[in-house]
Amino acid sequence: MADIFTKEKRSWVMSRIRGKDTKIEIRMNEILQETGTKYRKHPEMYGNPDFVVKEEKIVIFCDGDFWHGYNYRKKRKPPQKFWREKINRNMKRDVRISRKLRRQGWSVLRFWEHDIEKRPRVCAGKIKRKIKERGLSTQQ
Repeated sequence: MADIFTKEKRSWVMSRIRGKDTKIEIRMNEILQETGTKYRKHPEMYGNPDFVVKEEKIVIFCDGDFWHGYNYRKKRKPPQKFWREKINRNMKRDVRISRKLRRQGWSVLRFWEHDIEKRPRVCAGKIKRKIKERGLSTQQ
């Protein structure tokens, strides 16, 4: 199926999709505040994480289910080749970024959109555990 928009119109539509302060980032911001974590939003660093807990060297990504390919191997794929290729590129990029950050000593936490929305306590627990784990390792 061909795109229903011209290239120019598609570009305009895509430019309106938020990259920062999305609904799930706003919710993750609330989760981090509730845990009492000191963090920064949208730090200027490799991979453009959504949040960083600098003292413990933890980066947090909030991954949208569609854009980042949640359960992509099992789900029905979008019929348009463009979207399949885009999602595949996003998934490969996510792996590449996570690997490089880990090699640089960062701990990478990635949270799916549906978990942030429906299981915020689970997300908060993972963040707290990672902070505790990283805090202990930096004290030794």
